Amino acid sequence: MTWYEFLLFVHIAAVVIWVGAGFLLVVLALRADRTDDEDALKRILDDNVWLATHLFIPASLTVVVAGVLLTIDGPWEWDQLWIVIGLAGYLATFVTGLTVLKPQGDRIAEMVARDGGRLTPVSLAEARRLLALARIDYVTLFLVIADMAIKPTGDDTGLLIAMAAIWVAGLGYAISRARAVGQPRQATT
Repeated sequence: MTWYEFLLFVHIAAVVIWVGAGFLLVVLALRADRTDDEDALKRILDDNVWLATHLFIPASLTVVVAGVLLTIDGPWEWDQLWIVIGLAGYLATFVTGLTVLKPQGDRIAEMVARDGGRLTPVSLAEARRLLALARIDYVTLFLVIADMAIKPTGDDTGLLIAMAAIWVAGLGYAISRARAVGQPRQATT
């Protein structure tokens, strides 16, 4: 096994762990939400908070470090379009996770803890909003995986337009679903 092959294995394995675990959480949360299983949704939210620091962030950092080392060791150049797209997609998901998904998940966990460990109508609405926003992260991640597999160049105009259209449609859908989640009113005393 060469150093490059080892790095490629580490890179792919970390992607599988990061994307696979997150995708499973999204699917389980959608199932819990659609069946109105608030206990399952609360467990998934708790798991997500823990997994953010113990699995998602370390795996995503492993992906980028191995990718950088692959670019240095391999026949690749930093100005190749597919590398630029991959890094931009990674950066987008990392920043979204760090600045939107994790803080909102932590805020929901604090609400649940404050409310005696149960989901209230307000924290449930926030959880549903978080689930809707997480969808764009996974659209981005799957587009990055496609980018890494296909390695488009500037000559692949149709493919690049299709990828951009998928991302814009995913963003629009995620935002519309997040906005559609009703915010229950707080009881007044």
